[in-house]
Amino acid sequence: MSPLTRLVARLDRAADGEADFDLIATNFPSLDKALGGGVRRGDLLVLGGDDSAGCSALALGIALRLHHRALFLTSEMHPDRVYERALANTARVSLENIRMGTISDDERIRLATAAVSMRDQAPVVETFTGGGLPRIEAAIGATPAARLVVIDTLEGVLHRDHGHDEALSYAVVALKRLALLKNIAVLLTTHLPGLDRSRADRRPRLTDFGIGGAVGAQADLVLALYREELYDFDHGVSGGAELLILKNRDGARGYVDLFFETRYGRFEDVAE
Repeated sequence: MSPLTRLVARLDRAADGEADFDLIATNFPSLDKALGGGVRRGDLLVLGGDDSAGCSALALGIALRLHHRALFLTSEMHPDRVYERALANTARVSLENIRMGTISDDERIRLATAAVSMRDQAPVVETFTGGGLPRIEAAIGATPAARLVVIDTLEGVLHRDHGHDEALSYAVVALKRLALLKNIAVLLTTHLPGLDRSRADRRPRLTDFGIGGAVGAQADLVLALYREELYDFDHGVSGGAELLILKNRDGARGYVDLFFETRYGRFEDVAE
């Protein structure tokens, strides 16, 4: 069967209501609508934002909303802390209360219920503090069912003495190749070295991702998280967040309105 014939057959199956195997819905309705149903296997997604904007929380939120198991690789937290956040997110129980052990009977029930509901599809969480790209590739190979792999963060991929733009650029290129080779979607979080906090409009731009433009060139989708309250608490809407679509290889740019519940580390789609 030729590639074009396969494509037409896939369109026919979609018209009949059959799920597209290559499509991965984030289950944030507004984002999926903006992306034509979700992200696709083979894609590299890059999510960036200012410090404390919540990129890790949003990446985890996407992994938790999937209808199948994802792989969450973190260079910043122990797996237990990620699962702690996942429980707070799903059960809507204050992360502070969980850590201090000051939870009510009702919250305890919600946490137990969340733990049971997550048992079969909670992300596989691993910490990588060394080994670079080979370590990441090995983790992906050990989790063959994962269609989405979250790597939090780009900077953690490199050894401490290799933090130059050239090395970061190479990592972005390598992760895009890995997405194609393994037929998975890779969601990569990163800091914004080029963000100028003194400019009038602090919303991130594609150039703020720095590293020689590698993100803009290699990524299929570039998302940026912006929360006004980080800068002007008195004027910003508490919890209000914008998810900017700065690059979309398969569609238009734009933005999606989100709401961040700080207590639970949970992002909600305003459309919900």
